[in-house]
Formats: sequence, C-alpha cells, structure tokens
Amino acid sequence: MNVCFIGKHIYPGDVFSNEQDMKTWRSMAAYFGELFVIAQSPDLFFHRAKEKNICVYLVPRLFGYFGFILFAAKLGFFLNLKYSIDVFDASEVAGGGIAATFLKFLTGRLSVIEVQGEVFRKPEKHQNLKSWLLQKIGKWTMQRAARIRVISRAIYNQVLERGIDERKIRLVSLRVDLDNFNPDKFKLSENRSLVVGYVGRLVDGKGLEDLLQAISIIKGQIFPTLRSGSSIFQPNQKDLGEIGTNFKLLIFGSGPLEEKLKKMAQNLGISDLIEWRGFVPYGGVPEALLGIDVFVYPSWHEGFGRSIMEALAMEKAVVATEVGGIPDLIEDGKTGFLIPPHNSEQLAVKIKELLSNEELRKKFGKAGREWVSKNYEWNAGIKKFANLFLELK
Repeated sequence: MNVCFIGKHIYPGDVFSNEQDMKTWRSMAAYFGELFVIAQSPDLFFHRAKEKNICVYLVPRLFGYFGFILFAAKLGFFLNLKYSIDVFDASEVAGGGIAATFLKFLTGRLSVIEVQGEVFRKPEKHQNLKSWLLQKIGKWTMQRAARIRVISRAIYNQVLERGIDERKIRLVSLRVDLDNFNPDKFKLSENRSLVVGYVGRLVDGKGLEDLLQAISIIKGQIFPTLRSGSSIFQPNQKDLGEIGTNFKLLIFGSGPLEEKLKKMAQNLGISDLIEWRGFVPYGGVPEALLGIDVFVYPSWHEGFGRSIMEALAMEKAVVATEVGGIPDLIEDGKTGFLIPPHNSEQLAVKIKELLSNEELRKKFGKAGREWVSKNYEWNAGIKKFANLFLELK
C-alpha cells in the first residue's frame, strides 16, 4: 500500500533534521510499501529527500495558499501515475485538504482528512470571515473523504456536529516516546529553585498573559510588603509553605508574542522571576521539562496539547485549562489540575498549591506518566494510525 501525506507545514531544506515529524514517518513507513510527504519549502526552491521507502517533497512557497494547493495537486497527480498511490492524506482541512480532495477527483483514489485544531469550535464572541470560510472548506473536504482522523474527543464531537457520518471518523491521538521522555534517564540538580514552566509557542491563544498575571499574584502574596525606596522584600512566612523565597518561571519557546510578553512582565514587576530560554529543539524537550516542578499550560483553546502529554510522561505536575482536548490528558485532581480559561486568579491558586506541596507534585507526576503510558504510548499509537489506512486497502 502506498500513501501520500500532504500538509502545508514549512520544513527545513534538510528535511531529516526535523526530528519530531521524521520520527513519525520512519515509524509509519514500516507499514507501507512507499510513503510520500508533500510539504512547503522554507524558500523559493524545490527540495527532495529520500530515505529507504520515504520520499519527502518540499514545494516552493510561491503564490501563498493557492500556490501550495496547485503544486501539491500537480505533484500528487504525478506520484500517482508513477507509483499508484492508494490514499492521499491531508494533515489539515484547508490547504492539504483541498489538494487531497482535488486528487481524489483527478485520480479516483481515496482521501483522508485530519482535523487537528479546533476548526469547528463555537467562537467565543464573533466569527470572522477567515474562520467562517475555513469551516465551510473543512466541511466540504470532510464530506468527500473516506475517513476523517481527529486527535481528541472534543474535535471528534465538533466534527460529528457538522453532520459527518460517525462511521467515517477515527480518533487517532498524538503519541509520546516513553523511552525519550523518561525522567529516570536524566539527573536533576540538587539545591535549586522551585520552577514553574511552560514549553510551547509564544503565540496568541496560549493564555500566557494569564500565566504572567498568575505569577504576579503569587509574588504579591509571598512578598506583600516592599520597603519604601528599597528592593528588599519582606516575605509572608505563613503563605510561603515549602515555596521559600526562591522560585522562578522558565519559558521555553519563541514566537510573535515574545516582546509583548516581556514588556508585560516588566510592567507587572515580575521580570526578576522569569527566564526566557527561547526555542528548544525536539530532542531537547525532555531535559527542558526535567527542570520544571509545575508545568503550566493555560491555553484558551487547544486541539490536544502535545506539550502536556510530554510533561506528564516526564512525571511533572500540570496545571492546564479545561478546553478542547486537554481533558483527554488531565483528570482534575488525579493527574493534574484543570481550571477555566481566562482565570489568572484560579491559576495562581493551583500553581501555589503545587509549589507548596511536594507530595502532591509527586503523586500527580506518577499518575500522569501512568496515564500516558496506558493511552498514548508511541508504538501503539503508530499502529492505530497505520491501521486507519490499512482498513481502506
């Protein structure tokens, strides 16, 4: 069976340096004769890379969205003529989804559409033209697909509400390599500060503004008295618990919101508590997570929450928002804490509770790793992913 994956992700020219996605393709390739990937080039040039039965094509970034759809459809048509593709899979409903649907009509082959983000969630206030159009395109591509794969129960329900036949929908969650994300493989330094941490993109919708507000609240509770004209804090010992006067926030990631967040931290007077660690490659994520005591993910909407899954695998106590697919990962009070979105006060309460209670942090950490081991283990997840295509053979 030959499968072609299409997605408008922008890959580096050295495709195989993308550790995260290449790990998936290498694992999936064991189930297929030929596996093709069509994605976007980082520049205006065409790139091709091959490894065993995996071939990756990066099409030039010309003419935006429509250019990608045109290039992807042409290339997919050529690959079908040469290799006889059985299924065209799109990793998102619009760019890749339109290309895969066109290829279905042009070649008579099957299409599979993935819904990762919450494309079909109800808008909080109003729906703009872009989200309206995306939903219309998404429904059109899904109606014509042989299968729709989703990454969480929340998205499953959103797709179902669009009138899609339930028999076509498959829940194929993301997965974690428990060997790579294994706290026992690393040594944690002693006599260090307690650490609140975030790993992810610095973009709108991740709730990072709420995280900074929460840190400001906690700082105000721990250091309520500031001597006039001095930088000497008088800690409130009753509120400190096991936190002590030594805790900090580590933020791993980069993105367009970075400068805004840094300015906000300065205005809140918490810059001294924050270390901005910047982008961390996939291979460095386990070690980044290792040094975090309380992992926080206050997103306002989320299809799944890969970073949460990886933090749980590293036995970290997690505080996250009860949105989208996050409840698939966190059972409130058992594997972490769930709070409402846009609620910095509640976020501060839960962060402080975990900082003050080492036993609870360990309890959540052990339960979290056990949960992802049972439900999101890498090899089992890959097999489920591959079976979605094999059942169409």
